[in-house]
Amino acid sequence: MEKNRNIHSSLQYLLSLLVLGFILIFAKSFLIPLAYSLLIAIVIYPICKFLENKGMNKVLSILIPLLLVCVLFVGLIILLSYEMALLSGKWPLIQDKIYPLVDEIQETLYRKFGWTSQDQILWIRDSLEKLSQNAGAIIQETSKATFEALFNLIIIPIYISLILLYRSKIVALITALTPDHHREKIPLVINDTINMFSKFIRGMATVYITVGVLNTLGLWFIGVENPLIYGMLTAIMTIIPYFGILISALLPITLSWLSTGSLWQPLGIISVFTVVQYLEANLIFPYVVGKHVNLNTLASIFAIFIGALIWGVAGMILFLPFIAVFRIFAEHFPELKPWSDFLKK
Repeated sequence: MEKNRNIHSSLQYLLSLLVLGFILIFAKSFLIPLAYSLLIAIVIYPICKFLENKGMNKVLSILIPLLLVCVLFVGLIILLSYEMALLSGKWPLIQDKIYPLVDEIQETLYRKFGWTSQDQILWIRDSLEKLSQNAGAIIQETSKATFEALFNLIIIPIYISLILLYRSKIVALITALTPDHHREKIPLVINDTINMFSKFIRGMATVYITVGVLNTLGLWFIGVENPLIYGMLTAIMTIIPYFGILISALLPITLSWLSTGSLWQPLGIISVFTVVQYLEANLIFPYVVGKHVNLNTLASIFAIFIGALIWGVAGMILFLPFIAVFRIFAEHFPELKPWSDFLKK
């Protein structure tokens, strides 16, 4: 009888995980901006509370820290645009470098593989035709990603404002849905969650500083000018997924190529950024942030990879703090205590 009860309980857990996974994947367009909003709302809540205690209107106490977050994000976008403007200003010099390089590549291909200029042109034409066949799908995916990004930029500040504005009702709902014998623990759990998110932000800051230092050392080692500026700039720009690191890395790569006339140093820069990003994603981020939110390295890596599998880049960022929140809840409820013991350092 006991064996059947254990099997039934295990099947219930498995079914619950499958349903949760299906919801996370199916509703990710709705859940990702909501999760970002909840993360930012919890982080800026202490500022809101401080301003309210100083006698400020509730709406203003929400708007001021929210505007600071928006200013920070807009500042990153402006910095990214400035880098793009610098690159576009170098375009005539880049063209002067590209033409001899193309001629050199053509000559090498002919000398090593017997590819004539005509063969190379035919290969490029075939490649462009194959690319054009997939152009519709590429344009569709690009348009979808652009629309989602613009939508998130609009909806996330709205979500943050509403979460902070109706936080009392949200807490009251959570308390009402909690069994009677656990209700007195809710304020403590919420307070621990807010403290944990503050530690998470400190951990993220430590990660960016560490990545910046590693970038700087790598660039200095291969002889790049101004390694500190480029190393720290590229580290900060990783806050913006994909575009941030791509555009910030293009600047030192391009300037290095223009100043040295060789591809070896640009290839070295690419190698430095690639290695550091690999270390950041697989070692630095799980260890440093996991340490700040009291998750062991195994649980941190597991959270990051599952997050990447379900939500992509957003999941890599969001799943770690939310697993930490689950650990906090598990710590306060005896039936979930084994999970807390497994997850914490």
